[in-house]
Amino acid sequence: MTAYIFTGGQVFADSLAELVPEIPEGSLVIAADSGYNNAKKLGAKPDMLLGDLDSLDRTGLGAHELDELEKLIVPSIKDDTDTQLAVDTALERGADSIVLVGGLGGRLDHTLSTVFLLEYIADKGAGALVTDGRNRARLMKSTGGRQTLRVERGYKYLSLVSLTNTCEGVTVSGVFYPLWDARLVRSYSYAVSNEITADFAEISLRRGTLLVIESRD
Repeated sequence: MTAYIFTGGQVFADSLAELVPEIPEGSLVIAADSGYNNAKKLGAKPDMLLGDLDSLDRTGLGAHELDELEKLIVPSIKDDTDTQLAVDTALERGADSIVLVGGLGGRLDHTLSTVFLLEYIADKGAGALVTDGRNRARLMKSTGGRQTLRVERGYKYLSLVSLTNTCEGVTVSGVFYPLWDARLVRSYSYAVSNEITADFAEISLRRGTLLVIESRD
C-alpha cells in the first residue's frame, strides 16, 4: 500500500498530476497540518488530518469541511515533527511505499529533516519519494548487494549525493556524464547537474547510501 503525505511549505505545481500519477484506490492519503492546504490546492482528498494544527490556514475552508476526516491531534509542544508523525502513522498502517509532497522549500532545517526522513523510511523497509514540483528525491541504500534504480527522463538535472562517507560502485548510464564503478564521497560532490540523454537513466550502487535528486532548473 502506498501512502501519500502532504506536508507544508511551498509546492511548485497547480495540480497533483504534475507531481505524481493518479492516486490509486486503496492508498492512504494523509495531510500533515498545513499540508491540508496543499492537498486541497492540488485537488487531493486526504483521509486523515494530523499534527498540532498550528499552521493550518482555515481561510476558505467550509464550516464542516474537516468534520468527516479522521484526525490525530497532538500538542504543539512535542518531540516529533508533524511530518515524522505522518510517516510513522503510515508505516504503522502497513504502507510499504511513501510519497511525500512538499517539505523541500523554505527553511533549511525542514528541508534537511525531510531528506533524512527518506533514510528513516528506507531503514523501516519501505520505499520513499519526496517531491515539490521543482525537485524530486529518492534514496538508494546498499550494504554490498548491487541496487539499481531507473529514472525516467523529464526533469532537467540529475544529481547524486553520497549521504555516507563513501558510496562505492556507482554506475550511471543514459546521461551526459556517465560513471562506471565510481566512488563518491560525502565531502566532495562532483556527480551533480548531470543530464539524462536517453529515455531514462539507470543508476546502480554497490555499497553506501546515495541521494538521487532530479531538478527542473
